[in-house]
Amino acid sequence: MSHLVTVKPYRRRFRKPLQTAHGEWALREGFLLRVESEAGVGYGEVAPIPEFGSETVGQAAEFLQRLVRDPGLELPRGLPCCAFALSAALMQIPEGRPPCRPRVYDVSALLPAGAAAVRQAREKIDLGYQNLKWKIGVEPIAKELVTCRSLLESLPTGVKLRLDANASLSCDDFERWLELLAAFPEQVDYLEQPLPCGHEASMALCMESSGVSIALDESLNAAVGASFLSVGAWAGPLVVKAPLMGDIASLRELLRPVAGQVVLSSVFEAGVGLENALSLADTLPEMSRPIGFDTVGAFDDQLNHIAPSPRVQPAERESYNPETIWNLI
Repeated sequence: MSHLVTVKPYRRRFRKPLQTAHGEWALREGFLLRVESEAGVGYGEVAPIPEFGSETVGQAAEFLQRLVRDPGLELPRGLPCCAFALSAALMQIPEGRPPCRPRVYDVSALLPAGAAAVRQAREKIDLGYQNLKWKIGVEPIAKELVTCRSLLESLPTGVKLRLDANASLSCDDFERWLELLAAFPEQVDYLEQPLPCGHEASMALCMESSGVSIALDESLNAAVGASFLSVGAWAGPLVVKAPLMGDIASLRELLRPVAGQVVLSSVFEAGVGLENALSLADTLPEMSRPIGFDTVGAFDDQLNHIAPSPRVQPAERESYNPETIWNLI
């Protein structure tokens, strides 16, 4: 069956630039993809983050231009964001696999870098969030350790903190963080990707010796990333940024055996990519950890259909209309 492919680029400016170990991120660029056939219409989103091993915006644009001219192109190898978007769009067309019923997802609140996290944590907890995520490796480590101790000591019973280093720590700094976090076993959910890709063996040893759970993120998007998604290959959480990880059907089969370890995480996508990712999660009933999608309020536009909240509710998702988002660009 023949298809008609249409593409729209977008540029979204953050309300406030995001501070990470990679630097400041002020503008989100990507593409929406519309695939139409006699059987129906499907939508996908291409949301690259080259720092995580994906294609660049320019590489995605080049492929998408060719796809518009030749809709019969196969899913591209080496362009995981384009492959994810195209496969997700095709899956929505009636001859594709029908979606599962939406379910409830708890959301991990995203805190700002630096000392402002302590005040923001109180506000998020008052709103009902039970899980918080804080970016580290942004300020000098001595300053961040002081802020972190204050933050951990302030958490009510049952509230847990995730710390995300974006693969930025030195081995010495990693040890200093472990020393602090090991003293708060009830408050720490996990430390995410403290060391760069290639240092997984060291991270595994430190996880075992310290008792602090270590999550992989950037490592999953590296050349050997799929090897850590095998049963028993990694003992800690697996932070999955689905729009960066290729064909959605293949990804679903890869994640099923380890779904209990999976933490679904945002790439600051628009509503189309968000729904693509959540539809994948719907097929993984053992995936129960809070998702990292406290990102929908990061932009001053109407391209997300879900409001910031401690939980993503099925009723909210059932109102999703990709054509509305498409027409806003």
